Amino acid sequence: MDKTVQLRQLTTFHIGGTPVRYFHPRTLAEVVAALQECRQMNLPWRVLGGGSNLLVDEGQLPYAVIHIHEPGFDQIERSGALVRAGGGVPTAALLAYCRDEGLGGLEFLAGLPGTIGGAIAGNAGAWGKEICSMVARLCVVSPAGQVRVMSRPELDYSYRRTETGGGIITQAEFELNPRSPKLIAMQMGDYVRSRAQRHPVAEWSAGCVFKNPPRASAGKLLDRCGLKGHKVGDAEVSQLHANFIVNRGAAAASDVLRLIEIMREAVRREFSIELELEVRHWPARSQVA
Repeated sequence: MDKTVQLRQLTTFHIGGTPVRYFHPRTLAEVVAALQECRQMNLPWRVLGGGSNLLVDEGQLPYAVIHIHEPGFDQIERSGALVRAGGGVPTAALLAYCRDEGLGGLEFLAGLPGTIGGAIAGNAGAWGKEICSMVARLCVVSPAGQVRVMSRPELDYSYRRTETGGGIITQAEFELNPRSPKLIAMQMGDYVRSRAQRHPVAEWSAGCVFKNPPRASAGKLLDRCGLKGHKVGDAEVSQLHANFIVNRGAAAASDVLRLIEIMREAVRREFSIELELEVRHWPARSQVA
């Protein structure tokens, strides 16, 4: 077990309390050991990656956190057009590696924060593409501590979700395409600039609050409700994109949750559409991961 931490230091929202246990494993054996300790203590646990799509309640949190991040699980290697990356590799680091190696296919992730493990767990995507479509194999540690390799046909994934049986993603293998490093860099740059124009990338947020409903844009629906700039405490609907909530400095989780309900109710009232959360919420109560 590593030192006690406050999760506000590890999330892009800069909100979050202290888990009863905090593990930062560097090896598969340490992941298995952390899971074993949790089972022995009958302690619920949750997996943390880059903390970029997450709202955590404050206070003492009655579950363990297993942090898959660098250092540990941050190795990248290639074999031809196959690239293996640890679950703790920052998305930006993998994209830079692929650019330098002249391997294309993941450029659409440019500008997204977080880690590869977290991106796969939430099937991150942009510009009509999603990361799981590029995965060849995953290494997953099950809740029982068993190490399993899953190939793409075995993956159960859909819009912003990937089902791995509740396991921890420790490595991913991607099947990519040879491409000019210069062209890869140009496309990544275009994506980053476009994202910066549309999203509050320099502010404290957890990314898109809601998933897009079928045949609609959550951001456009929220914008049409006039919600940009609406505040609860220090939580504010972004002036740049209405599907983002930003922390102006001292927002509490309760402020964000109240604002989420205001946004959801406005869309329900105006369009009879029920928005589904994309941001994950870790409440300050015991709940199995």
